[in-house]
Amino acid sequence: MLFKSKKILPSLKLYGTSGLLYDGLLKDLPLKESIILQKSVAFFDDPEPCHIHRSAVRTRLVAELQRELHARGEQGDETPGPLLTQYADCASICRCQFKES
Repeated sequence: MLFKSKKILPSLKLYGTSGLLYDGLLKDLPLKESIILQKSVAFFDDPEPCHIHRSAVRTRLVAELQRELHARGEQGDETPGPLLTQYADCASICRCQFKES
């Protein structure tokens, strides 16, 4: 297997009342610091997470967001779901476009 097919990463566009808020890869979406700390305590009992715990928390949160966005996308729903509005560090998200391929 010399040549492996490239894995296409999910991308996301977030729109607010003033226009485009975020356009990039889902894995790079800015997440609220308070959520990262809260989930670090829940997952690892670590109120001051090191970069390893931060990365693990981020990976889990992005996976949760991907599941939510995928389900909403299958329904043709571009309104932000509860996890997206809770986790994303973007003010007043009105619409989102999720692309997995």
